[in-house]
Amino acid sequence: MRFTLPKKSTARFLVLAAAVIGVSLLGTSTERGPVSADPELVAAEKSTSPQADDATRRKIVETAEREMNSKRNRETGENCNAYSPNGKCQAWCADFTKYVWDKGGAKTDGVTSAAKSFKDYGRQNKTWKSGAGVKNVKPGDAVTYRLNDKDFANDHVGIVTKVDKKTGRITVISGNSGDKIRKVTIDPKKSQVTGYASPVEKKKAKAKNPADPDKKNPGKKKSETKKPRTEKAKDTAPGQVEPQGPLVLDGSRVATSHGLIG
Repeated sequence: MRFTLPKKSTARFLVLAAAVIGVSLLGTSTERGPVSADPELVAAEKSTSPQADDATRRKIVETAEREMNSKRNRETGENCNAYSPNGKCQAWCADFTKYVWDKGGAKTDGVTSAAKSFKDYGRQNKTWKSGAGVKNVKPGDAVTYRLNDKDFANDHVGIVTKVDKKTGRITVISGNSGDKIRKVTIDPKKSQVTGYASPVEKKKAKAKNPADPDKKNPGKKKSETKKPRTEKAKDTAPGQVEPQGPLVLDGSRVATSHGLIG
């Protein structure tokens, strides 16, 4: 004997089954989340970089060039220079590099008078490039030397001002190179270069609208309002205290010499 459902019962059964399957699929899809994200949003997140823009990099290079050609490019005593804090006489290659970054508009939080602090800065801000290769290296980057020999007295740092992608050579301006600020063009792979740190854009403070003096003193006329006295701004050097040691750039080689010469 064959059992058959009435046509109406069969239709109701099929509708019910479809509904159950649909709810089940909907629940599965909801638990797994969205199938795909907005591709433009994903691309924007991946392309976001904290590195300084081209304008800031140009200012950094211009500052380094200006300081090299200034009267400040000299020592007034053994390691006594214009860039270490409070006129302190110490190895000053990192002090000079930090000064140039700061004047060029780069963030310098965490940078000290130790050349290694630029490597720490790069790692903290995710702009550190280890090794001597020049791929992705740009003018304005800080280049470090001999940071991997566990002898901080050999550490050195300078500012990259030019990158030749064809030859792999770079031009560097660094402080305390032969007791002065000096520019050299070197082959990084033959000069004990250990890496590069890219500068991060300095946060710009929001400008505040000056209060209207007439609103504070409604009884006074504008002509009666006293003008504030202006004082000449003082030039300040970066505040760093940790010295680091000897390294002189000479052509395509990096040679050490006696004494603390950063």
